[in-house]
Amino acid sequence: MKTIIAAVVALWASSLSAAADDMTQAALDVAAQVRGQGYACTDPVSATRDEAASKPDLPVYVLTCANASYRVKVIPDQAAVITQEQ
Repeated sequence: MKTIIAAVVALWASSLSAAADDMTQAALDVAAQVRGQGYACTDPVSATRDEAASKPDLPVYVLTCANASYRVKVIPDQAAVITQEQ
């Protein structure tokens, strides 16, 4: 029984770590897009997908950086639509 519990806990911890890595990568990817379009983003903290504003092929993220926050609509093969959050 202890072995099963240990395995479940290890799997759970592993999934949390993978989710954190995915979040970090999303923040870095969205921050790169924002910077590439001329906006300042120092030390990206998070990129959270806005499910209400997103569409299947048009994701919208809220990017939080140390110096600013942006709403980023990612459009395939085009520049992203970026607005600074207040």
